[in-house]
Amino acid sequence: MTEEITKTDTERTLDGEMQKYGIKRVPVDYFHINGFRYTDLKDAVAQAKRTNATKKASV
Repeated sequence: MTEEITKTDTERTLDGEMQKYGIKRVPVDYFHINGFRYTDLKDAVAQAKRTNATKKASV
């Protein structure tokens, strides 16, 4: 048995607008490092490498 979640009028309106205009909702992964947020893992890894290199150089 599934529980139906009650939507507000605004949510129902926005859902209707999404259908009307063919807008799709997709989940997004975020990668956080040193207070910054990246949507591309390659960018987060590159930043981590730069940060790690900077820490090693200052020791």
